[in-house]
Amino acid sequence: MITFSIDDQPNVAEEITKIMGEIDPSGTHKPFSDIKEALAFADEAKPDVAWLDIEMPEMSGLEMAMEVKKLSPNTNIVFVTGHEKFAYQAFQSHASGFVLKPATKEALERELDNLRTPIVAERKGLIRVQCFGNFEVFDKDDHPIKFKRSKSKEILAYMIDRRGALCSIGELCGVLFEDRDEDRALKKQLRVFLSSLRDDLAKVGAANVFVKGWNAYGVDCSLIDCDYLSYLQGDTHAVNSFMGEYMIQFSWAEMTLGELIMK
Repeated sequence: MITFSIDDQPNVAEEITKIMGEIDPSGTHKPFSDIKEALAFADEAKPDVAWLDIEMPEMSGLEMAMEVKKLSPNTNIVFVTGHEKFAYQAFQSHASGFVLKPATKEALERELDNLRTPIVAERKGLIRVQCFGNFEVFDKDDHPIKFKRSKSKEILAYMIDRRGALCSIGELCGVLFEDRDEDRALKKQLRVFLSSLRDDLAKVGAANVFVKGWNAYGVDCSLIDCDYLSYLQGDTHAVNSFMGEYMIQFSWAEMTLGELIMK
């Protein structure tokens, strides 16, 4: 997420920027007290959100909102002021939201959850994975990936649950075949599932997601867009998307679900 805050009192803009850094640590958040600098940033960066003070000496926040919209039509405008009397004017200008000073983390999160123009997260991974609710996997064009074997899909789910840590053959056998004793036949069957998983990912241009170590296997989490992994990083949208369900088709996922609920 890209945001900026402007206020003729620099400490106010800096405080909002600090809070945004806590809400969205991986984003870009800038404080300004100079209107020209702020507009130049809006023109170049096309921010997702602009936090605008309404009362400023050179140009009011309402006037500035019009200038920001000319430069970046999809930027959400949220007005920040110490007076409730400006609320009507703010909403007349079709702003996304309104925050009273002193701004708090709770107030900013509330506005981010109700933006007029939703923020579309930039896709960086080779696949997108949904862990909250049912476990589902999508290619970079957001089409569901078809797995030749359901156990291959379950292996991928477990590797993501392990956050990229390499999993031994014995560990994977214990998860997939919990009621059976590990033997040569079982290991052979597991390797068939692993090979099938590698082929399934390769077909959608995501072969590098699959990682092989010394008799152990895992995934490269940096190549995956995933609600669960984003949740662990404190991403606001991922946190808000968790509704108490996690990989519901897999019984072994209940332990992680318990940890998520405790958070």
